[in-house]
Amino acid sequence: PNDQCVLECTYHGPTLALEKSVRFVVTGAPISIDLDGEPLRLNTVYLATAGSILRLGKVKKGVRSYLRFSGELLGPKPMGSASMFYPITPHNRLRKNDTIECNALPQKHSIPNARMNIQQEYITREIIDVNPGPDWNELSPDSQKQLLNETHRVEGQNRMGYRLSTAVDFSAPQLLSQVVIPGMIQLTPGKKLLVATADCQVTGGYLQVLQISPPALNVLVQKPEHCTLTFRSKQT
Repeated sequence: PNDQCVLECTYHGPTLALEKSVRFVVTGAPISIDLDGEPLRLNTVYLATAGSILRLGKVKKGVRSYLRFSGELLGPKPMGSASMFYPITPHNRLRKNDTIECNALPQKHSIPNARMNIQQEYITREIIDVNPGPDWNELSPDSQKQLLNETHRVEGQNRMGYRLSTAVDFSAPQLLSQVVIPGMIQLTPGKKLLVATADCQVTGGYLQVLQISPPALNVLVQKPEHCTLTFRSKQT
């Protein structure tokens, strides 16, 4: 099911002792994978038997890899979400010796080493597709051109958002707090750009100048610190 949770591995993956037989797949950013010492491939479904050791090493390109099992991972779901976010959850990541229960899901097919044809070029793509945000017209034409023509550098990132280096010259109006959704590019009073991502705040009072399309947001969240990117809009 699409709402089944996965394990997100940022820069580095875990070592897992699998206590029951389960099928799994690793996708997202390229990462080293081995099962009981045997190297495995990305985007390929494998069967691990009970007692196996699954190791995910360092991400080779990009930022985030994803590990999904054929069973449902069980655990607390505050507000209906399995995401880990302190202090809503006790911790913001899994720790050594943590145990995750997994329910087996019925399988209609059992195809060993089934491989998905997923294009990986998005991991290194530097162009991010955007649409005008609610406050786009609050910017001068020169500021609009600056946003779309300059190369932006990632200064910092986490699951809440990305902070970009560009300083945009504008006069900030007084704004009421408004709804924020993932992919919204906000311009702060300090003239810096913040991009809301998966665990972003739900409201904010900054100018909302651009909105990243959902496919392009998948590109952005694979960008590490110091990486550069440019915005592309067909509607401005």
